[in-house]
Amino acid sequence: MKKCCPGFPIAFIVVFVVGAFLYYYYSFSAVAEVDFKKTSFYATHHQKISLFEPKEKEYKMCFFSSYIPQWQRFLETESQKTKTTLLALDLYQQGESEVSNVINLKISSEVMLSLIHKFDIKTIPQCFIITQDKENLILYRYLKSNGIYKLLNFKQNQGE
Repeated sequence: MKKCCPGFPIAFIVVFVVGAFLYYYYSFSAVAEVDFKKTSFYATHHQKISLFEPKEKEYKMCFFSSYIPQWQRFLETESQKTKTTLLALDLYQQGESEVSNVINLKISSEVMLSLIHKFDIKTIPQCFIITQDKENLILYRYLKSNGIYKLLNFKQNQGE
């Protein structure tokens, strides 16, 4: 007695493995997480440094360079666009904005490189809205515009 489709189980396994890989890749690369408990962020104001502890549900995280002309104007316009507090991260760790709703953050080089990789920063200045996780209040997430979460949240994003 002949089998009907001897190549079917192999094709099914190949499709399943490729699908699992794509789901894994896009689901984990589509979310950038900032855990303020695991990494230390320091807020600076008038040359005074203190440990930053997030208290709001949402922040706008802005990456900029103090060596680019007009960086202060960029932060001013970004802070005027939204009511949320700006977390300003200078790539060179030297600029300090005096705008009222801007928190200047200082971090280690290792954390800076990790954030550049997580947020996939290719050009600066750039800003992202990070929102607080409902279960872990010290964890903030940014859903990137690519990947599986964009497909799953398509209806939710269209309603906003």
